[in-house]
This record gives sequence, structure tokens and C-alpha cells, in this order.
Amino acid sequence: MIPSFPNAFAPFIRNLLDDINRLIGPIYLVGEAPLCGIQGRPLPNTLDILVAHPLAECRKRLHRGDHPEAIMGQKHNSLLLPIKEWMHPKVLDIASFKSRPNHPATVEEDLLHRDITINAMAYTWPNGPLIDPFGGRQDLLTGEIRLVNGIETLQQNPLRALVFFRFAMQLNRPPNPDDLHLVEQTSLASTLPEQIRIEMDRILSLPLANEESQNQLRELFASPLGNQILPHLSSLHSMELQPGSEDPWKQMLDTTLAITAPSDGEEISLLDLRWVTLLGGIGLLKNCSIDHMESNLAQINKRLEYYQFSRRRSRRILALLRNLSSTTTPTDRQLKRYLQDHIPLEGVFRLLQAVTAANPNITEADRINEELKFQEIRNRCRALRQVEKRLRPIDLVLSGGEILDIIRKKPGPWLRDLQASLVDLVSQDPSRNNKAELQNQVQKWIKKQREI
Repeated sequence: MIPSFPNAFAPFIRNLLDDINRLIGPIYLVGEAPLCGIQGRPLPNTLDILVAHPLAECRKRLHRGDHPEAIMGQKHNSLLLPIKEWMHPKVLDIASFKSRPNHPATVEEDLLHRDITINAMAYTWPNGPLIDPFGGRQDLLTGEIRLVNGIETLQQNPLRALVFFRFAMQLNRPPNPDDLHLVEQTSLASTLPEQIRIEMDRILSLPLANEESQNQLRELFASPLGNQILPHLSSLHSMELQPGSEDPWKQMLDTTLAITAPSDGEEISLLDLRWVTLLGGIGLLKNCSIDHMESNLAQINKRLEYYQFSRRRSRRILALLRNLSSTTTPTDRQLKRYLQDHIPLEGVFRLLQAVTAANPNITEADRINEELKFQEIRNRCRALRQVEKRLRPIDLVLSGGEILDIIRKKPGPWLRDLQASLVDLVSQDPSRNNKAELQNQVQKWIKKQREI
């Protein structure tokens, strides 16, 4: 990894890093970049860089060195250098060394302030060495997840407990048992709710496609740490079950993991579908009164507000929850009504399919039949959506009367055909739906008719 690491970067990025190293160096690549180099993965969107100099001085040097786009970031200790019109990375995020009181500011001291060992490595640009005081490279190769400094790491920032779980799910390896115990007992009381939601978004966006990562998600929500995030799961987990009855906690987690990823064009994400089940969607599948359902939704909405979900995301999640009791054999009329009410149609049926897939009592044949049924429903949803979105002649900014005024010809089948061609043109590029463009197309039509 070390000798060939610079070759992972495109020549343009290598030259840019060389220039930055000359202006404010020495520079050290930290965060995901060393991980990508070791694992041979594509570079991240943001390249994190450590420097010894104060950021205000770095900014002045970069400006004098023909990099006026360097700006101070919104978060503390961050100087951003955007890379326009580039794929990966898109931004260089420069930070100065962190250090404890009465300790010299060095790269090793900064790495001591990081969360887990595989995140506590720094590559000295351009030719190394890899600075790895906590054995992060070996942990990455063996798949072990360890805290950099035990309980002190969590005391510095309790959110690192969720980061610990996230990396355990990404690497699909069981974490260090001693550190896992510390993580599970971590209090998030001092952590901002929005930060918790952002980290949970990252976790729920993972594929979670194999047994170990799925076990880690269950471990998270079975722990005191997970109960702080979604307290209602604690009551489900401790519920006494009647013989032969289903475990609601297990049903909720199994359903969360059984959700299939939406296809292109569906107005919902896998992330939010998983939030729906974790926030209590399975309970709303039961036949309960409208008042009881609305009471549940009001509580869920408070939780969405607490974690500062955007209004758009909150509306979609609540719309899904409200319609989970929908029939599994909808008519086209019902589907059209859902579309008009801006309900994420396919998401509703992906959730219903996940409930079926998570049922331990269903036979494999019935499971396949249910999957085919829900696929047919989603295909109908997609077809209806395309029909609803298709432009009509009335949607054109150039009306039929205005076309007649230009051509000065009696109405006939030609007008319908011409409007259809204009609709096709605008459907390919909505920006063409302006009078100047459409009038130009009509003139081309007139010219073509004369040539015929």
C-alpha cells in the first residue's frame, strides 16, 4: 500500500496535493484516505488533511499561492478547498493538529484524539511513512474494531459509540468485546440529537446484507445505547410473550433488515424505509382505531422533530406509516389516489413485502408468490406514475390557438400531430417548454411542410 499510495490519485489531484504540501506542508492524509489506500477502494468525496500550522496562516499562504477558493469551514478547525468539476475527491478539508494541554501539537497527539484505531492513521504526503501508533492497519486487515483509548475516547465524544457500531457493520466483523461493553453503556445525554440522527442515517444507509452486520444492528438496539435512541424499542424487547406469539422486537428488526432497496424513480430511500419500521410502523399494521393510530403518529412526529428530520423527510415517513394498513390488492383507482395525495407508493408495498418476508411461519413457496405479487404492484405504480407525469398538449406554454395564429391554417389532424411532437420534445428536455423555443419548432414544421 505505501509505495503505490500516491498512484491512487489522478495526476491533477497529485499535483494539487504537491502544491499544497509546498505551501503549507508537511501535510498528512487522514480519515478515509488511508483506509481506501489499504483496501484498494475509490477515494472518498472529502479528503481530510492534517497540518501543523494555524489555519488562518494556511489560508493566507494558499491565497498567495493562487488558491483563492480556500475558505474557513463552518465547523471548528476546518479550512476547505473545493475542487470544482472533479469526481473524487470534491473537497479538501484541512485541519490543524489537536493536542492535550501541556502536550506538543504533533500528528501522533492528534491521532490520540480520534475514535477507533483504523481511523487513527495518517499518511505523510507524498512518499510516506504511514503513521500508525495504535495498530490500525493490522486491525483493518483482520477486521477488528477497537477504540483508540478505551473509555477516554468515549468520554471525549460519546457519539463515537455509534461510530464504533457503524464500522463494525461496515467491516462485518465482531468488535473487541471489552470495547463493545464500554460502547453499549455510553450515555448520549450530552450529544446533540441532530448528530445522533446523522450518525444513525449513516448506519441505516449501509447494505446490512450479511449475517454479521445484521447481528450488530440487533446488538445495537438490544443495548442501553440503542434504547436511548429509540426508547420504545426497550419496552418491546422486555415484553413477556404468550406461548406461540411473535416477538414484536424481533419482528421489527427482521422487517427492517428484509426491506429491499428502491429502484430509480421511486420517491423514497432505503434509509427512510428502515426508519419507518424502527419508529413503530409494524405496530401500526395492526387493526387499531383511527384515534389510536393518530396518537401513535403524533408521538412519532415528536421523535422526528427531536432528531431534526427535514420537513420533507418527516412528511414522507408519516405518510408511509399512515398507509401501512392499506390493502395488499389495490385497484388502479386506489393507486391513482395515493399518487394524488403524494404518498410514496412503492415504499408502502416494499414495507408490506418486508413484513411478509420477515414472517418465520410463511413457506418458501408462499414467500415467492408474495414477492411476485408485490413486484407486480410496484410495476403498476411505476406505470401509473409515468402516465401521471407525462405532459399533455395543455401543459405546453404555446397553446393550440397560438399555433393556429402562426400557421394560419384550419384545425385538423395535423394540429394534434404537431402538438404531440412538441410534447415529445419538451418531455426530453423540460427547459424547451418556453414560447421562443416552441415557436421556433413550429417554424421548422412549416418549412418542412413546404419542402414536402
